Amino acid sequence: MALTLRKALECIDKGIAKARELGFNVAIAVVDEAGHLVACHRMDEAFWVTPEIARAKANASAAFRATTQELEERFTKRPLFVGNVAGLNDYQFVFGKGAVPIVEDGRIVGAVGVSGAVPAENDHTIADAAAGHPAIPKSH
Repeated sequence: MALTLRKALECIDKGIAKARELGFNVAIAVVDEAGHLVACHRMDEAFWVTPEIARAKANASAAFRATTQELEERFTKRPLFVGNVAGLNDYQFVFGKGAVPIVEDGRIVGAVGVSGAVPAENDHTIADAAAGHPAIPKSH
């Protein structure tokens, strides 16, 4: 099943609701499983750069099929790897907290990334709510 625009917008709506509840203005980006942008919204007063950061977080989550919270912990001891992956020409990756895979019928179909709710634990909380608090299938 492919990630639909309707599902992406539902994720964004959930994320905006959580951001408002917590008192933050953020950007929320939703990508499909291949990292293609499906939808992105930047709340009023969110910094102009937050959509790009949110998308890069979502890309990392979709590519590695994990939350960026998990990736941040996993890659802390591998800075050379992170630097090499983050510098790939056609892709932007941010491995900091704030992205969660979107799961449908037990399969990862994309990811939602959030930027602008400092500290980044808040980005993660908003992304997790936006994605519907998924049980992430183990791919490896």
